[in-house]
Amino acid sequence: MTQRKRGPMLRSSLRSSVLFTACLLAALAEPSLAETRVRPGFNLFTTQQDVQIGAQSAAEIDRSVPLVSGGYPVRYVERIGQRLAAGAPGPGYPYRFRIANLSDVNAFALPGGYVYVHRGLIEQVRTEGELAGVIAHEIAHVALRHPTSQASKAYVTRAGIGLLGTLLGDGRQTTVSGIMNAVGGFGLNALFLRYSRNAETQADVVGAQIMARAGYDPRDMAGMFRIIAARGGAGGPEWLSDHPNPGNRSDYIVREARMLKVKGGVRDTGAFRETQIRLRRLPPPPSRQVTRR
Repeated sequence: MTQRKRGPMLRSSLRSSVLFTACLLAALAEPSLAETRVRPGFNLFTTQQDVQIGAQSAAEIDRSVPLVSGGYPVRYVERIGQRLAAGAPGPGYPYRFRIANLSDVNAFALPGGYVYVHRGLIEQVRTEGELAGVIAHEIAHVALRHPTSQASKAYVTRAGIGLLGTLLGDGRQTTVSGIMNAVGGFGLNALFLRYSRNAETQADVVGAQIMARAGYDPRDMAGMFRIIAARGGAGGPEWLSDHPNPGNRSDYIVREARMLKVKGGVRDTGAFRETQIRLRRLPPPPSRQVTRR
């Protein structure tokens, strides 16, 4: 009786041992993947205030910048944006994606999840992956709270460390309008449209991670940046002045891509070409840079 029980137990134990060994060998055969960790910087604002600031700035943009209103191209960009935003780290902002009816090769983001892509950029990219790379980069700026982080640093510079300590040390929370008025008011300004080289590096890395989670190859982002850089110089893309190149951008995006697993795999569909065709059928867009204050 004892021998009969022991036989199945030994076979079960042997199977478990073999399974464990196989899993261990598989893990050793495939190098471990670990994405680069990026943490948001100094910020005086809450995430709710990010949304408030973004809404007020977006309202000003929508009054002063021509937009492609509704239709197939807008739905297409929104669909790509939401797919990417689903894998964004940080606060769950209500991301919104709009097409600025401008010929410049550019894109920009506002606090709280507002992302604008210029029509000129959509018409110039070669694949959906390249377009997704630019959008993912802008989403990363929002997720890392770069716009309000810059506003916070500017406020400390202008208000002084002593005043900042007074505002925060006694438990009182400075108001959004108080800070924003001190650094130039609500709406479009250089704080939300120009970033440091370090912020650009962070957005490249996190943007690559967002792309991989959404099923896009992050190397498409690197390819897009090579194209933008090649078109630089006099009259080159405005994106270059808004987003200073931290150097070797394509190289470190490719290195980050090697550490990431692309979930699924998005391929170009007829929707990408159809979007470009429909945009090109519209009247030519003006070439007007977003006004800075």
